[in-house]
Amino acid sequence: MSNGATIVNIGDVVATIIMLGSMVIPIILVILFYRAYKKNAKRSEERLNIEKQQTFNLQKQVDELNDRVGKIEKLLKEVD
Repeated sequence: MSNGATIVNIGDVVATIIMLGSMVIPIILVILFYRAYKKNAKRSEERLNIEKQQTFNLQKQVDELNDRVGKIEKLLKEVD
């Protein structure tokens, strides 16, 4: 009793949607993990740059303090 129209089985449609969904979900997860990785790498790079700058500033302060200590020692030797 075919009149040229195809009868669509709802179960087939649901099964197809589930199968396609099961293939799309891993792709979406990979994309989300990649974005999170890139964001984390960017944050790590920024943190590293900040730490380098802080280390540079601290080293500069230590050098200044060493100069001051040297000057004070020189003055104390002159006084003795």
